[in-house]
Amino acid sequence: MRLQSMGIAARVLLLAALTTLSVGVAAQAHPPSGHFVLQESCRLPHPPQSAIILTGAEATVDFSPGGEGDTLILDAIAAARTSIRVQAYSFSDRRIQRALGVARMRGVDVEVILDKSDAESYEHHRPVAAVITAAGIPVWIDASVRIAHNKVMIIDGADVITGSYNFTYAAAYDNAENLLYIRNAPTLAQAYLANWNWRRSCAQAYRGN
Repeated sequence: MRLQSMGIAARVLLLAALTTLSVGVAAQAHPPSGHFVLQESCRLPHPPQSAIILTGAEATVDFSPGGEGDTLILDAIAAARTSIRVQAYSFSDRRIQRALGVARMRGVDVEVILDKSDAESYEHHRPVAAVITAAGIPVWIDASVRIAHNKVMIIDGADVITGSYNFTYAAAYDNAENLLYIRNAPTLAQAYLANWNWRRSCAQAYRGN
């Protein structure tokens, strides 16, 4: 419909809508003053948004405090057969670190992406990245974002663990957290793997000690 053929009221409403839309787009393109500005150099493109229908999948949910999220994670790692991909923001639970090392020793392909905070010493402990690397597990540091806040494990290309639950003792015993473990969902797992691969392409291999 041509603008000239519209009534005055309709033209006013249309122009107002277009102005609102352009302002919204501009706001998205230009973050507010003082907002963190990404300076990424990723080798892979941003993965597309996915709408996935889960058929035949099984989900287990667990809530902290007082839950059994730590046991759920440890059992899932122990049951892994081929691969484990991890994204973690805070990762101080030594039991989970050791379980990943044991999985690698029995031939599971384990790789980990961490936030830059996990490349630093804390409370007189060695950096988490150093501990995991010492177990022979490749580690990448996703430092180009303000916080690499993912809490994800992708197991055998078919199962996904996610939620608010950081891989820490505090998440298990002190905090209000949720944990979701979805089994037999390969399409969902592939979507998470696409994101994992994208973030690895933005990250740097850990070379510390």
